[in-house]
Amino acid sequence: MKTTGKNTITIDNEMMKESIIKSLIASFRIESINISETTAREIYEKVKKRIK
Repeated sequence: MKTTGKNTITIDNEMMKESIIKSLIASFRIESINISETTAREIYEKVKKRIK
């Protein structure tokens, strides 16, 4: 995350993607489901494609 100017935050898309993937893995782990990072990335791409 970078700050530019007063009270303005810009988020790098790659950083956001990695954060979403880590959150996805953590959410599954809370439900006692272990998924690999590869699987999480595949799920992310499928969801991203559907949203567009």
